Amino acid sequence: MLNLMIVDDEPFMINGLMNIIEKGNTPCSEVIKASDGFDALEKLEKFRPDLMITDIQMPEMDGLELIRQVQERGLCKRFIILSGYDDVKYMRQAIKRRVIDYLMKPIDKTELYDILANVSLELMNSSTPKEYSNVLSHTVSDPTIDELEVSRLSKNVKKIIQYIDLHYTKDLSLDQIADHVFLHPNYISALFRKETGLTFIHYLHLYRIKKAKEMMVKDIELSFHQISERVGYESVRHFFNVFKKYSGATPGEYREQFKLQIRC
Repeated sequence: MLNLMIVDDEPFMINGLMNIIEKGNTPCSEVIKASDGFDALEKLEKFRPDLMITDIQMPEMDGLELIRQVQERGLCKRFIILSGYDDVKYMRQAIKRRVIDYLMKPIDKTELYDILANVSLELMNSSTPKEYSNVLSHTVSDPTIDELEVSRLSKNVKKIIQYIDLHYTKDLSLDQIADHVFLHPNYISALFRKETGLTFIHYLHLYRIKKAKEMMVKDIELSFHQISERVGYESVRHFFNVFKKYSGATPGEYREQFKLQIRC
């Protein structure tokens, strides 16, 4: 999940963005609004967003100057610029400021959703505690998932993966995914397998088991029943069977292996 700040001097634009974000099942946990650059800097004293979306043309302080000051103060690392003008000069300055994207108004909802999901995935992948990083590299990662070159996947397959990331704790089906991407379930099944080499169910199990391993590492006291529920399995027996099938060990054996590595 990510914290987001939206900066725009036009209330209807902020409200429109808020509406898009709220209705889109985006990974935003908290969204703060600011009416201009000075308002944003004041609110940044208490709120540290993972991502800032700012209009480029605002009175007194434009979006590029706001980004410059925020970067110098270390208040946020990721930025998206909104503009009603396809101006090469602005784009060049945005590139120099290393912004994530330069979006034209009116906003393309799908494009925005993709960016938010990608930032969320980036945050998730960088949130592992440092003291566990070496152990996790050997015990948590599943190369079948982690070695997927997401940047080379089609937009539809990316959306499926992002949907799994957001909803893996629930009872997922191809029909639900089909409703999300507006495609036929049979087409989705074939497309996903063609691009990833995995069936939808295979990928879902691998992703859930990866999450289960992360939970075992971060909280050794967490019970297997709690873990199975949190990663989307109603039956702990089913969880045990799937875990052993894809990991080659039971959850108990895996946890003992992790404890031994920590002691060493």
